Amino acid sequence: MVAGLRRKRFLEMRRIKSILTIVLAIAFAGAGYYLYRFGWTAPRASQLSQIFSTSDPTITSKVKADIASSRLLNGYDVSVKTEDGVVTIGGQVPSEDLRSLAGEITRQSPGVKDVKNLIIIGNDARPAGSNPRIQDLEIKTALLQGIARSPELAGKKIDVSVDNQVATLTGTVDTAQQRVIAEQIVRAYAGVAGVNNAITAAGSVPQAAQPAPAAAESNADLAKHVEFELYSTGAFDLATMNIKADNGAISLTGTVRSRAEQLLAERVAQGVPGVKTVSNDLKTAPASARH
Repeated sequence: MVAGLRRKRFLEMRRIKSILTIVLAIAFAGAGYYLYRFGWTAPRASQLSQIFSTSDPTITSKVKADIASSRLLNGYDVSVKTEDGVVTIGGQVPSEDLRSLAGEITRQSPGVKDVKNLIIIGNDARPAGSNPRIQDLEIKTALLQGIARSPELAGKKIDVSVDNQVATLTGTVDTAQQRVIAEQIVRAYAGVAGVNNAITAAGSVPQAAQPAPAAAESNADLAKHVEFELYSTGAFDLATMNIKADNGAISLTGTVRSRAEQLLAERVAQGVPGVKTVSNDLKTAPASARH
């Protein structure tokens, strides 16, 4: 009986020693990997985060889920690929705003180290399975709400129609600046692919009623004519703009206050009789430089 107990205790001790040997082997292996990876110096926070970072497949799944949760991006075919924490997104969306949104959503997903945004802009891009007519109606509703909430446009009769994500504005406002504000509101909506601004500013003279310049109008006269038309809108600070003419080719340089002003300036110049082409090199001035 005593011999049996001794043998049992002996075997139990051997089992405990075996377990301790395995634990020590694992500990030494971990220490060896640490020394091989980082040397004798203490690991930096970035190195620790690299050891415990989320795996690439998990990051990919999370980014896809985050993009799909966006009401504006849901339905668009955005591809996601992750390698060493660097996420590459591709596909096609209808506007730069949506492209940027996809990039920001990806950048803020857990585990993402960097983002390569290869998404391209296509005006005909639509969410999978979407109804174009319903989508246009949704855009129209959102734009009308945005215009109605604008203090500068309160009480103004502005109508919006949307066809294939291109918005057309009609109606009458008091000033050219209100006309520009309405266009800016519409362009700021991510689902809009283009804008046709047919709003009339009260008191403005229709282009067709203006006398056409002489056929042989000089470059200087044509440049002044364009400058006058820009001045007549009341929407620009001409002190920051330069207008030059060369045989019907107009060059616009300098700065404006917004992307909407940049586009409006080009459109006004194109409507001047005698203008053949317009080179729009206007830049948008930083907010700090507008005062």
